[in-house]
Amino acid sequence: MALEPPRWEIAWTEFGDLCRRLAIDVDTLGRKLELSNNRFDAVVGIARGGAIVGTTLAFMLNYEYFPIRLAKRGGVVRVLVPPTRDLADKNVLLVDDLSRTGETFKIAMHELKRVGAQRITTAALVRREPGFRPDLAARVASAADKVVFPWGREVLVDGKFELRKL
Repeated sequence: MALEPPRWEIAWTEFGDLCRRLAIDVDTLGRKLELSNNRFDAVVGIARGGAIVGTTLAFMLNYEYFPIRLAKRGGVVRVLVPPTRDLADKNVLLVDDLSRTGETFKIAMHELKRVGAQRITTAALVRREPGFRPDLAARVASAADKVVFPWGREVLVDGKFELRKL
């Protein structure tokens, strides 16, 4: 009988704690990099989960927020919502909820460079070890851990919330 991988279910309270930790790290890095006013110009969240983390960080840090949306179908990643040209010459914090292979980060970084972003710093709420290492991460999970974010735990079915089948 195969063993189930360890599950790390992040509750909303823990999500808030992880975002606060990441916001402090972002602020510290902005000062270290000696950015204009020691701040990034904008947060770009990779939709879907990165949009939740990115929007939260943008509010916490009082930054502008922009989305980017990618879709993977049949092993091919497409850009559904590209970054705006308003990010040209900006220092951008690119955010996702989970960093595994880095594929979405790499494609999003390419798209941000295409619109002229000046500096791109990557951040993930959780990163896998081993795996792609974003510049910042609030917590590290092993490759075997099954990470369940609070927004992915339940789904509304026929007017009632049910646990999502994972």
